[in-house]
Amino acid sequence: MPNTQFEVRGQDYSRIILPLARQEKSMLHDRVYVKDSIIGKCFYQDQIGKWEMQPKTSVNADTPQNDPNLSRTRIDMNTYNDARMFDRTLKMQEFSDPMSVASVCIQSSVGIQIDKMIYDALGGTAYRGETGATQVTFPAAKTIAANFDGESSANTGLTPAKIRRAKKMLDAQGVPFYDRTFVTSATGLEQMLGFTSVTSSDYNNVKALVSGDVDTFLGFKFVVLPDGIINVDSNNIADYFAFQKTGICYGMLEELFLRIEERADKSYSKQAYYEITGGAGRLEEAKVIKVKGDESVITNNILGDK
Repeated sequence: MPNTQFEVRGQDYSRIILPLARQEKSMLHDRVYVKDSIIGKCFYQDQIGKWEMQPKTSVNADTPQNDPNLSRTRIDMNTYNDARMFDRTLKMQEFSDPMSVASVCIQSSVGIQIDKMIYDALGGTAYRGETGATQVTFPAAKTIAANFDGESSANTGLTPAKIRRAKKMLDAQGVPFYDRTFVTSATGLEQMLGFTSVTSSDYNNVKALVSGDVDTFLGFKFVVLPDGIINVDSNNIADYFAFQKTGICYGMLEELFLRIEERADKSYSKQAYYEITGGAGRLEEAKVIKVKGDESVITNNILGDK
């Protein structure tokens, strides 16, 4: 006869539900210029370019009559939403309460969507002119190639040399040194940690070998976006970006619309509905640099320091 004692063993279940791995909030929202309380289907950001003086070469010379160098960028609003249903009857049969962590899930989902909009706008098409009818694609001159500064024509991952060049390209345009951000992936960050100039306290006041991450390097605040947001092509070439805060704008018509209520048409199950309306646009090409990196490259020698 089988041992029936196995059939009466107790089983315990957690009363606490834990969220799985996820991005907790937007990583880029606070790193860009944000415009809220927008009204309408699109938003126009007006800008003014630099002025330059000229020599006055004669007495009582004519007053210069130069254009004030104005421009405009259009940012279109888009709406994103989601809804999750919690069956009323099943809820009474559960030990844990999924609704208790709904706020965590919503904050994560909204943050990821905002970061996608901002990231796509960094390298996407900008819409300029009086009505935004002029399309400006990302200029090749503002792109650092995947094989930049390699020992041969081979591609490299994210290297200090590429970041130095990005800094130089921003500096050469007079871009402010403050509020600079470098957007990369976990792979790009891993490649960076393979170089002594990043991890040595002689070069970086962030002890990366101790903490395991790079916070600030060469004036850039590093932001690591999770897989799925960073654009990686079929050849494993990823697009990273170095930019200054006022080079990109995120505008929102509505920060967050949230309703948690019973649905009479769904047996009075409880529904969590949320949506956001916003958009992002690149304001100025001089303040955004695209850096390409080969994510298939493994950096395994920290003594190499290209």
